[in-house]
Amino acid sequence: MEAHFNTEARAPFILGGIVNEEKQKIDYAIKIPGVLSFLAHGDMDKPVKGLNEFPKENWPPVAITHYAFQIMITLGMILCGISLLYLIAMWKKKHWMQANWFLRLFVFAIPLGYIALEAGWVVTEVGRQPWIIYGIMRTKDAVTPMPGIVYSFYIFTAVFVSLSAIVIFLLHRQLKMVGRLYDVTDPNFGIKSK
Repeated sequence: MEAHFNTEARAPFILGGIVNEEKQKIDYAIKIPGVLSFLAHGDMDKPVKGLNEFPKENWPPVAITHYAFQIMITLGMILCGISLLYLIAMWKKKHWMQANWFLRLFVFAIPLGYIALEAGWVVTEVGRQPWIIYGIMRTKDAVTPMPGIVYSFYIFTAVFVSLSAIVIFLLHRQLKMVGRLYDVTDPNFGIKSK
């Protein structure tokens, strides 16, 4: 996940960066010294094993795993920040609850949890390659050939795309109906009277 190539003590936690597998380094990354050692061992001075300690044929796809991990962590931190803003709004800044920028922030956040979830899945599945069971069975040995599997993939894709279109249509229709029933442009809309 960290694209940590060389074993080192006080191993840094890496934020961002572009993986360069040929030179075995990460360009343009922000490195926080000792944090990876602390996360792995609970001690900032303990060494963390690098990828070079393992045969190259046992490495996962390093770049994909690293980028998916960075996306997952970044989106998770953004969602934590938005949650903190909401708590501040509930506690001290109640007028934010009606502000357009605040409401747009939550609309922006809608897909972030799903994207973070999918990125985490990529980290899990790609990061464990080439093993299905570490040290016992490789993925290539566990795959069962299934002729025609591609057709079920197409059918499931068509079903999910259709369901997505139906949900979007129904939500759009529902919002139009709510807009006709209530004046949502009224600044007091949604505020309970005392």
